[in-house]
Amino acid sequence: MTAGRPGVSTGPDVDVGGGVDTDPPLRRFRRRDVASSAVGMVVAGLLIAYGLPYFLDTSWAQIWAQLSRVRPGTAVLMGVLLLAGLVSYTWVLVGSLPGLGHVQALKANAVSATIANLVPLGAALGLGATVLMYRSWGFAKREISSSLMVTGLWNVLARIALPVIGCLVLVAGPIEAPDVVVRGAFVAGGIGAALVVVSVLVVHSDRVAALISSLLRVLLTPVRHRVRRGRGVDHLISDQRRRLESVVRSGGLLMTLGMVGQFVLLFGLYLVAARVVGLDLPLAELICAYTFRQLLTVVAVTPGGLGITEVGTAGLLVLLGGDPGAASATALLYAIYAHLLVVPFGLAALASWWAGPGRAAVRT
Repeated sequence: MTAGRPGVSTGPDVDVGGGVDTDPPLRRFRRRDVASSAVGMVVAGLLIAYGLPYFLDTSWAQIWAQLSRVRPGTAVLMGVLLLAGLVSYTWVLVGSLPGLGHVQALKANAVSATIANLVPLGAALGLGATVLMYRSWGFAKREISSSLMVTGLWNVLARIALPVIGCLVLVAGPIEAPDVVVRGAFVAGGIGAALVVVSVLVVHSDRVAALISSLLRVLLTPVRHRVRRGRGVDHLISDQRRRLESVVRSGGLLMTLGMVGQFVLLFGLYLVAARVVGLDLPLAELICAYTFRQLLTVVAVTPGGLGITEVGTAGLLVLLGGDPGAASATALLYAIYAHLLVVPFGLAALASWWAGPGRAAVRT
């Protein structure tokens, strides 16, 4: 099924398992959501306000001195790179869900990223918002679940593959790094490469998928009765793999190009941020720091990993020979764009969808 007209409900769809494909309920914010968001923002603020200068052995006077070097033209260029990165990611969503338009994909991506940046563990809430937006545009629930599985896999693999690239650059490149960093790079690179290979084989190999199914059957035996009434783990694994393989076969190349384009453009943003504040580390060191930052974004103790990624990335830049003030300013400037400037755009996209006819249709 392809997308219906925006605002036109396509009615319930029958799942191949025999169930009715009903619309998911709207996830409402509760007091504990507001409280957890507030706590997360406080932790992120403390990490940046106090942790950044403390752990990096610098001061806010030094950090502001570096940030003051940013000129309007450079600020606009960084904004363009950020927007280009968001647009590039639309090819990932379009490739995973045939019939989805790029404007729709841009809206869904912006809303999901905004929620993830505002709420700790907000990825689940962002996912729910994406489902509702897709349903309001006429997509069947089964198509949406396949899309979410594939894009989730692509994002995880990308955040594993990028540090592998960074580790290769660190180990094989012309970088003078402490021994503990090099040893850690060997271990992280090996584990990451193994995970990527296994994930690819699961999608394309019946034998590997059967092996994973056997392992999951053993692990899930105590809770097996809870896994979709009347369906075994084997059926679920094989069904999910077929759906993944089908989507990957038709849109895998498009999704990969979109993902690569996004990371290249966002690294361009990171590179400009580093150079404008006076961080003169070679390109190889910046690649390592950027890939490490992408791995840290999965640590969702704070909204979008805010605070943790800045302290961690700036610390690595210093270990690689960067000036503490410039390293801190680089991490902070990139965070302003990656975390904060996305929010107004995402809120505008959410308001546009909320006020449209599609949102009302999906709740009927």
